[in-house]
Amino acid sequence: MQWRADAVAGLFALLLATAWSPCGHAEAPAAAPPAATAESRLTPYKARYQVSYRGISGGQIESSLRKGTAPGLWMFESRPYPNLLGRVAISPDARQRSTMEVAGTTVRPLQLVFDDGSDSGVKDVSATFEWPSGHVRGESKGKSFEMDVPPGTQDPASVQPAMLAALLAGTEPRGFRILNGSRLETYRYWPEGRATVMTPYGQFETVVWASQRDGSKRVNRVWHAPALGFVPVQAIQYNKGRPDVQMKLVALER
Repeated sequence: MQWRADAVAGLFALLLATAWSPCGHAEAPAAAPPAATAESRLTPYKARYQVSYRGISGGQIESSLRKGTAPGLWMFESRPYPNLLGRVAISPDARQRSTMEVAGTTVRPLQLVFDDGSDSGVKDVSATFEWPSGHVRGESKGKSFEMDVPPGTQDPASVQPAMLAALLAGTEPRGFRILNGSRLETYRYWPEGRATVMTPYGQFETVVWASQRDGSKRVNRVWHAPALGFVPVQAIQYNKGRPDVQMKLVALER
């Protein structure tokens, strides 16, 4: 089997960028009052995942969700821990962080920062959302951009908490518009039932969601564990039906 650096780069892009494109069939928790807000039900956590390309390890990635410095503010951050092969694709100093506002069941990104970890910063991305005017402005790969964004737009990091908030509220998202660099892309989402997944913490019943970007042949599937607040325990990206990249939960703090 030939290892491909571009595939591992795609792996880390998948996990750092689109929240591995959130996914699953969610049922509303019976005991939850209808008036409960997404903010009150989101739970801070830190999760570490082993990532691989066709069975070959690229290292690990860590994702964390935590409360911000003001009421209603949250932060979602991802950072890679690549092994020797993974470092060909991404720097261990790379970071992606989204600051967002959570009100009711609405998650609105406010600021996105992606640092590729290199001295040149050739792949760096930053974006600031101006919701009163429905605009986003920023810089992607050294070029400035500005565009209108419709309500509900997410960035590549905020889409993960947005998915968690939706699942916690018992709703089933059918898609998200996601700012990817300087482009606005549409991802379709659909539920694929339930599955049992083994983790270092035992077996968990999960709900499985799939997602796909318009025009792409790749499909992402994510296994969310309701008992863990729908934190993902596994994710796989398929290319033309074949599993290419995979992540598995190896550590979790809540």
